[in-house]
Amino acid sequence: MELTARFEIEDTTVTGVFEDVNAPAGAFRHARLERVELTGARLRSLTLTDVVAQRLEASGGDWSGAQLRQVEFSDCRLAGLRLIQADLRNVTFRACRLSLAMFRGATLRDVTFDGCALDEADFAEAALRAVRFDGCKLIATDFTNARMLRVDLRGSELDPVGGLRGTTIDSVQLAGIAPLLARAAGITVADE
Repeated sequence: MELTARFEIEDTTVTGVFEDVNAPAGAFRHARLERVELTGARLRSLTLTDVVAQRLEASGGDWSGAQLRQVEFSDCRLAGLRLIQADLRNVTFRACRLSLAMFRGATLRDVTFDGCALDEADFAEAALRAVRFDGCKLIATDFTNARMLRVDLRGSELDPVGGLRGTTIDSVQLAGIAPLLARAAGITVADE
């Protein structure tokens, strides 16, 4: 199997190594991706529809402008993956490494991140609606100018960059981000 521009792969299980491939506007539909290696792959405008990806390696890849519908990622390494201006709907990331991933300007609707590492991930300028981060690590995760509605961060480790308007957090998280909230409100906290 070879990935070339505008490839279309349907109704099959895919395994193999496709590192550093350049194949824009391709599509996986009704497929399983098992132990596929796409490190550094440029798959701009990729379409994933009704796909299950297990142990996928796509670190450092460029999927800018991708369309993801009904996709489940499980135990995948997606560090530094660029999903800039991508459109994700009904997508689940379970136990995935997404450190330094870029969702800048992306649209995420009905997306779940479950037990994922999202340290230094970039959601700046993104639109998040009905998104849940459950048991995730969000250290230095950038939400600058993100538009968020019904975003649930409860149970995750937080130390974000940017605002959290439109999110739900728990009381333990509130204590942890109090300095961020004070700075945003122009409050100086001094004990002396």
